[in-house]
Amino acid sequence: MRPWLRRALLPSFRRLEARHHRLSYLFVELTRACNLACRHCGSDCTRDATAPPLPREAVLRALEGIAAAQDPHGVMVVLSGGEPLCYPGVFDLGAAIHRLGFPWGMVTNGLAWGPQAFASAKAASMASVTVSLDGFEEDHDWLRGREGSFRGALATLKGLLADPFWQALDVVTCVNPRNLPRLEAFRTLLMEAGLKHWRIFTIDPIGRAAEDPALLLAAEEFRTLMERIEGFRARGGLDVVYAESGFLGRFECRVRDQPYFCRAGINIGGIMVDGAVLACPNIDRRFAQGNIHRDAFMDVWNTRFQAFRDRSWMRQGDCSACGEWGLCQGNAFHLWEPGGRAPKVCHHRRFGLN
Repeated sequence: MRPWLRRALLPSFRRLEARHHRLSYLFVELTRACNLACRHCGSDCTRDATAPPLPREAVLRALEGIAAAQDPHGVMVVLSGGEPLCYPGVFDLGAAIHRLGFPWGMVTNGLAWGPQAFASAKAASMASVTVSLDGFEEDHDWLRGREGSFRGALATLKGLLADPFWQALDVVTCVNPRNLPRLEAFRTLLMEAGLKHWRIFTIDPIGRAAEDPALLLAAEEFRTLMERIEGFRARGGLDVVYAESGFLGRFECRVRDQPYFCRAGINIGGIMVDGAVLACPNIDRRFAQGNIHRDAFMDVWNTRFQAFRDRSWMRQGDCSACGEWGLCQGNAFHLWEPGGRAPKVCHHRRFGLN
């Protein structure tokens, strides 16, 4: 579909999706425990996390309720953390999720994988895996806070790529001022490894990154990144997309396959480590709508997510008179906090994307 027609139809499509609000993607934050100490961690995890892990029984009870309400085969369950491999029995839980009929996968830093983990993941019918890899060794280890994390992640990625079992496999890269100059060479490394799908993120001022402005791209750097992604896509050989983390003005449909649409609370839900029902792991926890330890997930999903599905309350401050409101609708939900009058970042204005 032509970009101009997509833009014209997008507001109506959003309203239809919000009205229908069928769950299709569920993040489950199993643990705050992690074997890294990432500078940009949105969950602000630590090596000695004090939050107890989410009980397996609570996860499966919530999923049983979802399976009773809609076809589980149409709901992708993504296990996250922290680092999912720090959760005891993570692959046993994955196998149980598969038996309930859900496809499942995880986002991993790749450090704790080895032959046993590969075998266990396959035995549990894991459907997808995303590996975080943030540039070459010096850049990756600096961002991830642990020496050797790049070597571990790259070894895991190569092990996954060597096995045709993995049909849904991608790498996510958090671009920052440090690794931006080497993105072209890093693309070559990923292609030589045999990767087919690469998702690029930028770091927003949330979690630990809120206190570390050195992680954030300046306007010129952000535009350079957009132009670079556009060039990567034109050359082919590796499917490259920019994440759904903000409205991009003139770069819409040039750096990703679909126009910007924050689906948090519309098609995407989340269960946090304390059981809180949220729309996405990166959203301010004060937007929690319930808790699976006392509420049925589907009851919360069907009756308490109005703030996510009707975002007219975001049309205030600078957003109130913005000509791009129909396409942007206040930018990504994770950039808002309760009581706020503006998103923490407006990509369109801050980065000059007119």
